[in-house]
Amino acid sequence: MQQHRIAIQMTLESTPHGTDAQYEEFLDAVQEHLDNLDCEVQMAASLADRTVEFATSIEADDFESAVHILLSQVRTALHAAECHTEDWPQYVATDRSVRELHAV
Repeated sequence: MQQHRIAIQMTLESTPHGTDAQYEEFLDAVQEHLDNLDCEVQMAASLADRTVEFATSIEADDFESAVHILLSQVRTALHAAECHTEDWPQYVATDRSVRELHAV
């Protein structure tokens, strides 16, 4: 097993288009669910572009296995955050990229 540093970037769209404050609340909910899953994932987001990047280090046999673990964690947190709360826009990922990060 080895440590893999991974980042996943997503572009999210909402219907109806949400405010910056609603997008921030949505991202806070995603981070809270990641924390509840005991995932040490850092998030960086752009309110203007509606993008979010999830970055973490994962112990796994290979890069692909580490990606699978992170994708499962992020997907679970996104599903939990999209609880169809009244008056909240629904966010849907429209663009994704996954890349391996290297230590500096």
